[in-house]
Amino acid sequence: MTQSIEQAQAALVAANAAYDDEMKRDSERRDGSDAQEGRRQVTEKKLRDNITQCERDLEEAKSR
Repeated sequence: MTQSIEQAQAALVAANAAYDDEMKRDSERRDGSDAQEGRRQVTEKKLRDNITQCERDLEEAKSR
């Protein structure tokens, strides 16, 4: 699916906002069990991966 530059920029802004929100929530949490910490790390990695994909999509949209 091809995206316009505006769509790709909006997706990147949303991805960054989701990551920032998660980091804020994480900073307010108490330490959890190893399992909880593992789930937090998985969630944070997924959010970072989404940002990376959105950055790629934006670059692709700009190159068209």
